[in-house]
Amino acid sequence: MRVSNEYKKIEAMLFNYKQTEVEIKNIELDIEEIKNEYRGVGTIYYGDKTSSTNKITSSVENEIEYKENKIYNLEILKRKKEIELQRIDNVLSILTEDEYRLIELRYFKKLQYKQIADRLCMNDIYIIDKKKKILNKLIPLMNLC
Repeated sequence: MRVSNEYKKIEAMLFNYKQTEVEIKNIELDIEEIKNEYRGVGTIYYGDKTSSTNKITSSVENEIEYKENKIYNLEILKRKKEIELQRIDNVLSILTEDEYRLIELRYFKKLQYKQIADRLCMNDIYIIDKKKKILNKLIPLMNLC
């Protein structure tokens, strides 16, 4: 049986769920660090003047603009990751308790099929088949591109 791209994508998202949570927290720390970081005003450079312009900039303005752009980009990245986790949480909410437990053990706790089968008192072949059915149930709800 050939596995679809959507199936692979949802598996990757589930396997990376905990890592994505950590990435969000690290982005929050990066944003906080940038907000608290002050490099100060650098030295003034008097280079060769090639032509006259009306552009007036300072190192302070440049630093503020740089920080604002960096924070903005980090906030976009953070929001994208938060939406991914919210989408996963949303589709997982339709699962039965048993289905959710299987997904939790396989993707969040990263147990092998035999370990899951032992915990759930089921056959590991049944676990594999059940997992495939669950993921195929979730794929249409994920709006994967």
